[in-house]
Amino acid sequence: MTEIMGHYAELISPDKHRFRAFVAHPSKPARGVLVLLHEMDARSANRDSSAYQNPMPGLSQRIRALVNEHAARGYLVVAPSLFGRGRAGQYHGYKYQMASMGEQLLKPLQPVDSSLAMMDIETVVAWAQAQIPQGRVGIMGFCWGGLLAWQAACTLPQVFAATSFYGGGMTNPEVRSWRPMCPVLIHLPSKGALMTQESMDEFIAVQREHFSSHGQTSPGQKMSMVQIEQYNAAYGFDHAGSRQHDPHASQSARLKTSTFFDRYLNG
Repeated sequence: MTEIMGHYAELISPDKHRFRAFVAHPSKPARGVLVLLHEMDARSANRDSSAYQNPMPGLSQRIRALVNEHAARGYLVVAPSLFGRGRAGQYHGYKYQMASMGEQLLKPLQPVDSSLAMMDIETVVAWAQAQIPQGRVGIMGFCWGGLLAWQAACTLPQVFAATSFYGGGMTNPEVRSWRPMCPVLIHLPSKGALMTQESMDEFIAVQREHFSSHGQTSPGQKMSMVQIEQYNAAYGFDHAGSRQHDPHASQSARLKTSTFFDRYLNG
């Protein structure tokens, strides 16, 4: 696999908000577009020593590595800094402290308005489509980014496929009844404070009432479908370096994600 090195680009939303994104182009003509949405705790001071110096909060080393990885698979990949709407100099993710039982969540700081984040995501999608006019767009996200990926699948007709890794909040009653307009692959944990088992069971039941959870659609068609995968792992299992990381679940989910996007973005 060819090694890809991404770069930063500046984009402008319709309300004149300027934000940056990490972009990586494939070495050959792109197979499609992937928009990658970072998690809420991507700027935890305890987890990333570069957080204080990082001018693009949310675009951690982990996220940048994922961008390069998917670009090496043939996609134009764009990861916007969704915390750019927050106040300068403030933490915009979760805050942790070390306790006797290990890392303990205190509270999220300076939450970002999701409606404004969605405006930035739409800007990224439009920019990427201008780079590859015939390319299909897929969106994948983690934690808060997973919730936004779900919202994008339900509201943006330009999106052809979406993947959500443990999308925080998407199992809430007011959100789980949303209807996607494209195929969606959802990776759920089996445990975690941000997703109760009851809420996940309800989410699965609602989706199965409307879709075949493990059904298939033709690669040449844009149809709605929800595929749900659940792992014996904690919320945040894909986040290497955290105590929730589960290498087996992460590897399995990433393989399924790659196969999913290859199917629906290469029609």
